[in-house]
Amino acid sequence: MPRARTRTALLSAGLALTATLGACTSEPQPPAAATKPAARPDPRPAAEPMLTDTLAKINRTGTAHTTMTGSLGVVGQLTADGAVRYRGPQADLVLDGKTRNTRTERLAVSIVDDVGYLNTPLARPDANKPWLRISDDGADFGSKLLSPALDQLHESVDPRATFSGVEQATRIQSSAPDTVDGRPTTRYELRILTDKAAEIAPDEEQRKRFQRAAANGQRELGYELWLDEQGLPAKFAATTEVAQAGEVSLTSTYRDWGAPVDIALPPEHEVGVFEDLPPMAQPPR
Repeated sequence: MPRARTRTALLSAGLALTATLGACTSEPQPPAAATKPAARPDPRPAAEPMLTDTLAKINRTGTAHTTMTGSLGVVGQLTADGAVRYRGPQADLVLDGKTRNTRTERLAVSIVDDVGYLNTPLARPDANKPWLRISDDGADFGSKLLSPALDQLHESVDPRATFSGVEQATRIQSSAPDTVDGRPTTRYELRILTDKAAEIAPDEEQRKRFQRAAANGQRELGYELWLDEQGLPAKFAATTEVAQAGEVSLTSTYRDWGAPVDIALPPEHEVGVFEDLPPMAQPPR
């Protein structure tokens, strides 16, 4: 009996040692892959259906009269009346009003085929040419200095320039009934998600703008849009940081959608440019 118990004990110890050695020499098991938490769904409604409908109605209706108010950055406060004509991707614009900074000055603007014409005592090429020609691709000093602010003014009357192509990246932060000049409207607070917009924007300049915003920590860009009972804009408000101009914050109020508008170019002999820098000026960077 003692020998039997001894053999049993030795056998049990051998089995235990074999199991231990087997565990030590077997291939190590890879750790379980970490499960990436699912992205939290955005609870805010998608703005795409509303924006798609509104932008299509702007294209079909084609014209409107507008009042624009707000800040043109270093240029000063703006108040102007005018008209806008939507042609394909372009928006032709005419404005007549005033700016107020250290003093009040008259301001007239025409934008046709994406070329701007500015008439103000603050930027007059010479006594016989009151209109300054400004274009995005212009090599003259006036275009380099003023085209960013004029672009923002241009976009402020055209919600299509802000939302076309990035409807899927836009969310409705809130909406509520409101009135504009006594007319019943719905006011929408909209947010463009910059990361997603940078991926899907069809225009290269758009993509770069959203990429810069995302890189600077702006996860969303905010806008306000009021729609009337026909689903057309009654008011549109946007604030943007603009090169050479500072913060440009403009609100456009619309009326008389579909009414005839007159948008004319200034006489050619009254149009000039700033080819060189004015004295003491520094080139824009």
